[in-house]
Amino acid sequence: MNSSLKNFLWFVSVTAGFTAVILFTYLEALGLLYRVLILVALLAVSLGVLSLTDFGKGAIKLISDSRTEIAKVVWPSRGETTQMTLVVIVMIVILALVFWGLDTLFSFLTSFILG
Repeated sequence: MNSSLKNFLWFVSVTAGFTAVILFTYLEALGLLYRVLILVALLAVSLGVLSLTDFGKGAIKLISDSRTEIAKVVWPSRGETTQMTLVVIVMIVILALVFWGLDTLFSFLTSFILG
């Protein structure tokens, strides 16, 4: 794909995206449904044109690969999630007590030194 075509596709895509947002903002007299439909349609056109560029093809491949990798993830069970949540809460309480103790100690030392 030559540079001028790529630049033209980027220009059309960005223009359609900005136009979508501007029309959504300034067409307040129209109903919300029509404004949302215009927004979605123009954003779809923008993304469709962008998908014709090398960047868009790479982004589509990345999204596809990401979905494949997400399918491979082994998610923790409910029990593991609950157990780790409790560990985090206990650690937060312990650290809060440690910081409270240090704050109290430093406040006492400061008031003792400064009189």
